[in-house]
Amino acid sequence: MRHYYTLIIFVSIAFIRCDDDLPSSFIQVNSNSGINLRNPQPGDQSKYLMYESSCSENFQFTGDTLLVEVVSKDDTLYLKESYTSGSSRERTTEHAIFPENGYVLVPQRFNSEFLFFYGNDTIFLDRPADVQLIQSGCQLLENSDPFIGESIGSIDEFQFGLYRVNDKKSISCVPGFFDIDAYIFYADHMNAIHIIRTGLEENNIVGFVAIE
Repeated sequence: MRHYYTLIIFVSIAFIRCDDDLPSSFIQVNSNSGINLRNPQPGDQSKYLMYESSCSENFQFTGDTLLVEVVSKDDTLYLKESYTSGSSRERTTEHAIFPENGYVLVPQRFNSEFLFFYGNDTIFLDRPADVQLIQSGCQLLENSDPFIGESIGSIDEFQFGLYRVNDKKSISCVPGFFDIDAYIFYADHMNAIHIIRTGLEENNIVGFVAIE
């Protein structure tokens, strides 16, 4: 009988993801969490928890943690993206960034895990928001229309699944560029990314939440 209980314990442990980053409670995203867009420095690191869901909020963290590091090569800064040990994904990419006064240029972002959809190569930090946004389920709306295009939106609160961001700017994708609706939530730091794959019916949402 003792061997039987030992087997149960062993099997149970085998199905638990060994990822210390998984949250045990609701996440109120800190404004300073995520990569510093205004003043990135070599050696800066941020962690983003990956999640999957549907618009009916079948929300779950996947157990994958994306590590984003600022590295310097030949006097150019790069964002290096890789998944931490314990993640099921194995992918490493780098793309150059050019911080300027009040904005940051990201010209080659299409291999990024979470910037690939953004059609503009500039993330504006000081430019005021053009539109006020509201949340409707899993989407952001400008008045009653989906928020897409090159405007800068302002959102008082976005709460989805197990996390919430407050008082952020948001930018989206260019219409027709991909079969998705997607948003970046940021101020001086990139706090969260929310990607809706409109061509799928279930588990059509993937996103990343900054935890440090």
